[in-house]
Amino acid sequence: MSEIISVAFETNGKGYLGYLLDLPGAFVRGKTIDQALSKVEQEAIIYQKWRGLRPRYNLKPKVVQIHYSSLMVEDADSEILLDFDKEKMEEKEFNQYIELIKKSGFSILTIYKNTELKNWLDETRRRKTFYGDVPISIQRIFEHIDSVQYYYLSRISTDIEEKKGFLERREYCLKKLKAIYLRENNSKIYITDHEKWTIRKVLRRFIWHDRIHAKSMVKILKKQKWMGLIDCYQDPFNFFT
Repeated sequence: MSEIISVAFETNGKGYLGYLLDLPGAFVRGKTIDQALSKVEQEAIIYQKWRGLRPRYNLKPKVVQIHYSSLMVEDADSEILLDFDKEKMEEKEFNQYIELIKKSGFSILTIYKNTELKNWLDETRRRKTFYGDVPISIQRIFEHIDSVQYYYLSRISTDIEEKKGFLERREYCLKKLKAIYLRENNSKIYITDHEKWTIRKVLRRFIWHDRIHAKSMVKILKKQKWMGLIDCYQDPFNFFT
């Protein structure tokens, strides 16, 4: 018997970006909605392996929301506020998000620290996107992931102090988010730079952003191995294992 997994999509007509509601930060992409939906089960399996869960198979995706956007969705630009993002969040669930973001941070750092050729440039990745030049080395991707941590916090907080170190910045963001959560749960919708945010959306986007760029890091490592530049690499997210 198939198990239903809910998916919410954002599209501009040129590409589709889908979020798996039961798996915070899990996503699929495709030029068409059918192409994206065909990737749901594999994405769910990869995600559950990363979390140390027994993978569920025979999943049937159900589209529960479609948001039409003018953003460059084909480049993973996103603004969607999921209906799920607005729901009440129990403290147990909030803490699960926090632990996932910590785990994701450690996974990113594992890839980065174990990379031998951090500044090796993958010229095939060079192109322009909505946020500028695509980072084409693991060093640049890591720096981009790090810089975005404060961006997500700034969507619902203007009181931000600079901290040193990737994990230190992450821990600071999570403490600030917890303080906001304890004050208002997930009851408030913030509008920042014309985009709607809630605490749950910030938490979800933290994990999603880690995963989408970690996948690029591992793709570069996979290419380095194929070219004989390295013997092995770390893939804690299980993207290609």
